Amino acid sequence: MGYYSAADQLDRCERCGEYLTGRQERYCSPACRQAAHRARNRPAHVPMKPCALCGELFEPLHHRQKFCNYADEAGTECQAMQDDLEEAAWLTQEARKEARCAHCSKPAGWIGRGRPRRFCSRRCKQADYRKRVAQQAA
Repeated sequence: MGYYSAADQLDRCERCGEYLTGRQERYCSPACRQAAHRARNRPAHVPMKPCALCGELFEPLHHRQKFCNYADEAGTECQAMQDDLEEAAWLTQEARKEARCAHCSKPAGWIGRGRPRRFCSRRCKQADYRKRVAQQAA
């Protein structure tokens, strides 16, 4: 009839056990099919790993987590170090907002991502390039 052979077709939904109707072969709905797919592909268990700041073992909530859970597992020293990291990130973001043009010293502007701009306009960029080329030639 469809995607699965007759021997592989089921009478009930593979995930929730509801009876299948019509052209349904394995799952009663797209939601059950998606839930079963997510359950199959979910990582089994993320192993304990050491905190990058304090070195204590912690159970990460996901595989990319580097530090202890701030509210649950982190001690006061680790919380203070995490606060310092957050403050340093905030300070670098503020420094990016206050970046100045390398040619005219006007505010260069920052769009909110990546490095701050070196020049405020293409005109300043071109003028700075011509100035550097003239200095190298002399």
